[in-house]
Amino acid sequence: MIDRDYHLHTAFSNDSTQDMEESVIRAIELGLREIAITDHFEHDVETFDFEGEYGLNRPAYIAKVREMQEKYKNQILIKLGVEIGAQPQLADYYPGELRRDPWDFIIASCHTIDRIDLFFGKVQEGKTRDEMQDLYFRHVLELVKNYDCFSVFGHLDYVTRYGGPQFRGLNYERQFPVIDEILKTLVAKGKGIEINTSAFRYNEGRFYPHPDVVKRYFELGGEILTVGSDAHRKEDIARDMDRVSDFLKGIGRKYITVFEGLQARFVRI
Repeated sequence: MIDRDYHLHTAFSNDSTQDMEESVIRAIELGLREIAITDHFEHDVETFDFEGEYGLNRPAYIAKVREMQEKYKNQILIKLGVEIGAQPQLADYYPGELRRDPWDFIIASCHTIDRIDLFFGKVQEGKTRDEMQDLYFRHVLELVKNYDCFSVFGHLDYVTRYGGPQFRGLNYERQFPVIDEILKTLVAKGKGIEINTSAFRYNEGRFYPHPDVVKRYFELGGEILTVGSDAHRKEDIARDMDRVSDFLKGIGRKYITVFEGLQARFVRI
């Protein structure tokens, strides 16, 4: 059983209205042993007409997490995490900013290309699925080569999430060379990946990244793997984690990773 959810969002993220304490209470009700709150820290993003605001009020966010840690310390472990929106032009920006705060865990994710969030569908316009995946994975490779200030890379192949049904499905055979280079870079740097269960909620019938990508990460010597629901509402906390547990046990993996003070530790599933 996986009783740790390492990717949760609350109202401190621009794309969530979920009260943090309600999420903590829900996690306790579900019998989780540990959670990492990982609200979005984005910067230099073109927002178009999006109603939310990018950015993170870090002092208020950290104070709230600390409050939850103290209030529920006898019921659940709560880790101070963050999800950064990595972009090439911010490789020198994030390290200095992140050093200011006492993070336990940092997810780096590729949400944008040329400052435009993939959510809007504008990046995908005029491209085929394969062209979009070519662009995205080359972008991710540049990021993992130039970033070190993270614990795991988030939802590695979530390029299939947005743009419509015609963009669904990873063409792993075509993308194998660049994905392999991404994974080799992560392994060489001692960085991890996450299994993100949100793809099931987007009707993709899988988790992120594709199971073959996870297997390849292990084949290349990777060890660091966290599991998260990417819940933006309390109802999705720990959702579909039983599928991840079954998958990992099926390929002979007995451990996942947790973090404290950015230091990795392995725990049995």
